[in-house]
Amino acid sequence: QNLVGSSMPAGSVIYTASNTVPAGFFYCDGSAVSRTTYSSLFAAIGTIYGVGDGSTTFNLPDLRGEFIRCWDNGKGVDPGRGFGSYQSDAFQGHKHLPSNPVGYGGGWGDQNSNIGNAITETPGFIDGGYGAPRVAAETRPRNVALLACIKY
Repeated sequence: QNLVGSSMPAGSVIYTASNTVPAGFFYCDGSAVSRTTYSSLFAAIGTIYGVGDGSTTFNLPDLRGEFIRCWDNGKGVDPGRGFGSYQSDAFQGHKHLPSNPVGYGGGWGDQNSNIGNAITETPGFIDGGYGAPRVAAETRPRNVALLACIKY
């Protein structure tokens, strides 16, 4: 018997280390589900994550491949952000001041550039004992992939 799952309110999101959705939950994949069959969940989240067909269904949140950021709700760290909204990736603008004016073939950004290209152009470059940078098509922290599920 799953007492924890049964006592959770509709709309609660869990992360499971299993790749199987537990009973009483949906996979958070953006699917449209029935407003009447899952009326408790519809009452909890409404159409925040999509209106479905506009009358008989609504959408689940789509958390596949996403990092979760708690809602700012007036704190001022992420101002003006709507509850349940998605936000694209970004990299804060910054400058690279040259520690070696010659650089290593023009890779260092100068004082007038926004984002230097040392890391993106030279994945094998070793910077002062920190090792070779890990280069990818996105900026991301270390992470582990789990299955996000929502209680209905």
